[in-house]
Amino acid sequence: MRQTSYLLAAALTGCLASTGLHAETSILARAGSWEAFGGTTDKGTPVCGISSSPEKRYFGLKQFGDQDTFTIQISDKSWSINDKSKYAVSMRLDRNRLWTANASGMHFNDGDPGLEYDIRRAELRKFNKEFQSSEKLKLMFANGMETWNLDLSIARKVSAEFAACIEKIK
Repeated sequence: MRQTSYLLAAALTGCLASTGLHAETSILARAGSWEAFGGTTDKGTPVCGISSSPEKRYFGLKQFGDQDTFTIQISDKSWSINDKSKYAVSMRLDRNRLWTANASGMHFNDGDPGLEYDIRRAELRKFNKEFQSSEKLKLMFANGMETWNLDLSIARKVSAEFAACIEKIK
C-alpha cells in the first residue's frame, strides 16, 4: 500500500504541475479516524496534511508548499466563531511542554467554523518530534469551549505518507 500511495502522490503532483489546474486533495492513507492527504488548495497551492474528524470536529495539521510553518486548523460544528477574531488555544502532547497560540477565527469553504494557527519554523523539529512520539493530544480553549482529546497512536500509521508528501512539495 505504501508504494501505491507514493505513486499516487507522484502522479498527482506531476499532473497538477503540467496542467496548471486548480485541484483538490486526495487521500494518501487512512487509519482509524486519521487520514494523510495531498494535492492543492483552491488557489493552486500545493498542500500536504494529516487530519482527524471525530464527532463533528476536525483537527488538521497542514504543510502548504509556499510556507515554512505547519498550519493547524481545528473546527467544531457547534462553535460560534467570528472571522479574524483571536482565540487563545493551548495544546499539550502527552506530558511535553504546553504549546500556546492566538488562533484566528475563520470559516472553511463548507461554512463550518474554525480556528487556525501556525507552528513557527524554529519550532517545527521539536513539534514534529513530540507529535510523532506522543500518544495523546489535548486541546484547551480559554473562552470556555470544551477541551478536546485526540488519540495520536493511530496517527503514526499515516504519518509516513504525510512526510513523503511534504518531501514532494518542497
